[in-house]
Amino acid sequence: MYPVMINIREKKVVVVGGGKVAARKIKTLLAEQAAVTVVSPTLHADIPQAEVQWLARPYRTGDLEGAKLVFACTDQEVNRQIMEDAAPSQLVNNTGDKTFSDFYNVAIARKKDVSVMISTNGLSPSRSKEIRKKIEAILDQL
Repeated sequence: MYPVMINIREKKVVVVGGGKVAARKIKTLLAEQAAVTVVSPTLHADIPQAEVQWLARPYRTGDLEGAKLVFACTDQEVNRQIMEDAAPSQLVNNTGDKTFSDFYNVAIARKKDVSVMISTNGLSPSRSKEIRKKIEAILDQL
């Protein structure tokens, strides 16, 4: 695995699914100023509808067009279809099965001019968050 940081500012990111997992992903994407499109019949209350382009319907082939990153946050069957539909240039995070993901999300500890990425290789986002807080405390002392 090769760790990288990707600038997604103003880049199209498609999130398929509108539930709690999607809401967590979208929060981070919006903080990085990505242009987020959500494909889902419904939206979780934590998804700011005014800040995303919402296609209020189930996923269809063609919905990934122009996306740099894709988050498949729905059921196994649809997630599998998304993986098949993605172009070779599109990276897909299958939130239902990390073994079929092109990338994992990382936690990032940022202070001043330093960024530290933390990953549990998709196994435990809560553990990444815990470690991030500890690293931020260390960075505060520098």
